[in-house]
Amino acid sequence: AQHWVGPEMLDARPAPAADLVHILSPFDPLVLQRKRLQLIFGYEHRFEAYVPKAKRVYGYFALPVLVGDEIVAAVDLKTDREQQKLLVQQWTWIDNRSRRAHKKLIEEALHRFERFQLAR
Repeated sequence: AQHWVGPEMLDARPAPAADLVHILSPFDPLVLQRKRLQLIFGYEHRFEAYVPKAKRVYGYFALPVLVGDEIVAAVDLKTDREQQKLLVQQWTWIDNRSRRAHKKLIEEALHRFERFQLAR
């Protein structure tokens, strides 16, 4: 089967799904392609596990957070399996827009992420 799109679709910009939140791994293909990530989202991710602690900006194992079509934060998480908790080591906002609305969405996503991480 052939796949094609009309020229008018190339110029169309769909509305972003503003309420979709993705907590991305630093090894996610979207994040690994640093130049593409910078070009599309204006965000430069640094994997800082090998960076001396004093020089880290986002944290040891920071996960970029995509809300809608923007990288809005990076959260450095640690799973405490003994206590059955997901610990936020550091939360860094990438921009200053809509923090209050994004914070609630991200916290909800973190609860889902915690349930997934700690599932037996």
